[in-house]
Amino acid sequence: MSDKAGIPRPEYPRPDRIRPDHPHKVLNGTWAFAFDEKDRGIDERWNRGGAQGAVHPALDKQIIVPFAHQTQASGLNDKRACEVVWYARQFSMRELLVEEAIRDEERVLLHFGAVDYETKVWMEGELVVEHRGGHVPFHADITDVLRAAKDANKTHASVTVRARDAPHDLTQPRGKQYWRAQPESIFYHPTTGIWQSVWVERVPRARIEHFTLVPDIDTGTLSVQAETLGLHKGLEGQLEVEVSLLGTTISASTVTVGSSTSEASAVISVRIPASSPPEKARTSLSGPLAFPPEVHRLAWTNGMALWSPETPTLYDVTLRLKRKNDSIVLDTIRTYAGMRKVSVIDGRFCLNNKPYFMALNLDQGYWPDSGLTPPTAEALKVDIEKMKSIGMNGARKHQKVEDPYYHYWADRLGYLVWGEAANAYDYSSTYSLRFMEEFTASIRRDVNHPSVVVWTPINESWGVPELQTSETHRSHIAALYHHIKSIDPSRLISDNDGWEHVTTDLFTFHDYAEYAELKRTCASLDTVLGPKAGRPGFVGSENKYSGQPLILSEFGGVAINLSKSNENAWGYNEATSEEDLLARLEGLVSAVVDSPLHIDGYVYTQTADIETEVNGLLTPRREWKVDPAKLKAVFSRRPDPAKVAC
Repeated sequence: MSDKAGIPRPEYPRPDRIRPDHPHKVLNGTWAFAFDEKDRGIDERWNRGGAQGAVHPALDKQIIVPFAHQTQASGLNDKRACEVVWYARQFSMRELLVEEAIRDEERVLLHFGAVDYETKVWMEGELVVEHRGGHVPFHADITDVLRAAKDANKTHASVTVRARDAPHDLTQPRGKQYWRAQPESIFYHPTTGIWQSVWVERVPRARIEHFTLVPDIDTGTLSVQAETLGLHKGLEGQLEVEVSLLGTTISASTVTVGSSTSEASAVISVRIPASSPPEKARTSLSGPLAFPPEVHRLAWTNGMALWSPETPTLYDVTLRLKRKNDSIVLDTIRTYAGMRKVSVIDGRFCLNNKPYFMALNLDQGYWPDSGLTPPTAEALKVDIEKMKSIGMNGARKHQKVEDPYYHYWADRLGYLVWGEAANAYDYSSTYSLRFMEEFTASIRRDVNHPSVVVWTPINESWGVPELQTSETHRSHIAALYHHIKSIDPSRLISDNDGWEHVTTDLFTFHDYAEYAELKRTCASLDTVLGPKAGRPGFVGSENKYSGQPLILSEFGGVAINLSKSNENAWGYNEATSEEDLLARLEGLVSAVVDSPLHIDGYVYTQTADIETEVNGLLTPRREWKVDPAKLKAVFSRRPDPAKVAC
């Protein structure tokens, strides 16, 4: 879980946006820690520290960041759901990237990948940021505090974090974190506090703060929109965008940053006016992750390399913010884009303008020793590679905004992802506001990943249990749908995955029936659209099925030999042997792929066992339960177009 120096998760946490000219430092590792059972830390000024700026003595435990205290990897393995916890650590000025005076044209930012759920952060006793939302990143500008410490000849500076995570508040988005004392069935131990990396970086004062990349394969262009920070009337800027493919520059463009909006937009052509790629790129396109045009027709189309699970070719994109009057480079970010399109054509889910069958697994992203936190970046890659090896082409990330490295590997390896939020379980106006805020932040974080093809804000009416009778609950779902479309119209939305749809691009349904019953359901549009778990397919008199693609977005969940697992082991169905499990899987998949309907995909539950839920294809430690070659024979099956009714 750590490098040779003992720092867990030592890699730069945002591989999709690299600043090559500015240093960073990951601050994971051993921090002081305390449970604040009586919530007295604020009154007792734990944030102020002890003598000479040392950590306050009340923080008398140690924890290994970024792992939650409920996990073995944290060094504590204390399963309690304490509502308030504290962290603190002294860092040398060198660790905080302040070996000498901070230049006027630079700032120092302190980043948190995710802290569940409400956070206050102090630097040298001074509050530098407050944040709400357990699955999304935030940062603080700590430049002025560090300058003051440096001016006072301090050699170290302290960071103190207070995290509050209400264990029994069902209006707080929590995903699969259980609110009762012990996990059971599909609910797991909670995750409190810091669970993704902490790091510091030096950035330019005038910089690119956020950007979106939107591919358009129909026009052969990439639209770029950048938000900048730090420009002013005396410092006007230009945005330069350069696109290259496998080392060959394709195009570049420079546009002026708006003086009133501090934003810039550019549309870049990525199309090469030739029937095949340039020789340098052509050689690379024949590598293990992509195919030359002679081998696969989707690899090179109309002068472009299209991204797909079969051909995950990426374009390198360099963004440069320049001073307008002399073109001096102020900021540089290196990123990438995939030229791909997600759409619905004639009621079919389409990737790159052609019907595409999604064979997905339900991936909840838990590990036995580290909980929600991936033990390494490589662990995420392994999960994707294992599922691809048995014929899966993607995953529905379930009730979690996953570590950024998951999306990075999905982009690189070719793997479709449905992005989902951690849901609440009861409704209130406060819930509505904070859920909208957090899901918006997750979209902004992940909007540029070509692997992400569907947004799933709500699962199975969680947080909105009265959709059939409450116009307020239905309005919440509709508002989420339209809000997401307003900030990202390029992707599809499953508004309330599984049942009780209001406004949706996909008709998704959940059905954990065994083979014979599932086959009957998938044989008729009426039974597909009919009630599931006693819930109708659509709610609201004005909301009807209007030809959306059909996706069986949860099914299976078959456990094996429950009696040999722990006494609380649980699955939707049980197989008695490997042979029985394979037979059940073959039947379930055939019910979908042999359906006379256009069912455009499925989501099999699930990737790996988690605590009491033991219906994974893998054990918690990612070992196969069944010969993967036999699983590949099942999950590689696709519908026969000639046998599907129109």
